[in-house]
Amino acid sequence: MDHAIWTFQDLARQINVDYGTVRDSAVYDYFRNKGTNPLEQDSTYAELWRTISKNHGLDYCVSSPSEGIRKAKKSAYAFLWDMSVLEYAALTDDDCTITVSGNSMSSKGYGIAMQHGSPYRDLFSQRILELQDKGDLDIMKQKWWPRTGRCNLNTHAGSSPDGRSLRLHSFAGVFCILATGLLLACLVAALEAWWSSNRCRQEQPKEVTEVRARRPGRWGEDTATLYFKDPNADVSPDLVELQYTQL
Repeated sequence: MDHAIWTFQDLARQINVDYGTVRDSAVYDYFRNKGTNPLEQDSTYAELWRTISKNHGLDYCVSSPSEGIRKAKKSAYAFLWDMSVLEYAALTDDDCTITVSGNSMSSKGYGIAMQHGSPYRDLFSQRILELQDKGDLDIMKQKWWPRTGRCNLNTHAGSSPDGRSLRLHSFAGVFCILATGLLLACLVAALEAWWSSNRCRQEQPKEVTEVRARRPGRWGEDTATLYFKDPNADVSPDLVELQYTQL
């Protein structure tokens, strides 16, 4: 695949690659439900469904998964199907010409078929749920599910790592926004500190104390005069004269 298509949005925007799925399958119903739902906020599914459902699905859809995989190998066609099936097909492909892009569109669970009314149903269901909650199923998948086979999912000739790889320059915009925000925050903090200090100096009461001493030895005539500015006064400082007598 020469086109960098990693998401459904990329697939819906481009016009060079056809895409479809198996007619009347669970995936087909999934896109139909999402594409025809008036409450769906993402218009991508509506665009995908318009292409998939052309001529009742006869134009771009196939009759079986194997036909879809063969069509994807021979032409510019994107086959939408279960991620596990596509990964296995890509790993075991004879020519290693299949690549799997994007993530799974939904999480589906698999069960074990039993006879109707079997007494072991609840026991198996409980044990499977316990394995899932503990993460044992994921551990077993990593152990037994092949990540490399005849082909490698990460080194296909048609894959384009640069299409979705994140390099340092990809985050340049984020760093610029963070640096700008930090600079503005420092500037606002400096202005706030300057404004607060000026306000405190203006509102602080100014006290000037003047002590006038009479001649030594003249008890009872020493006078202390205290000048202070009333914070609520608008015109001139109030003058308060305090007299005390030395004993």
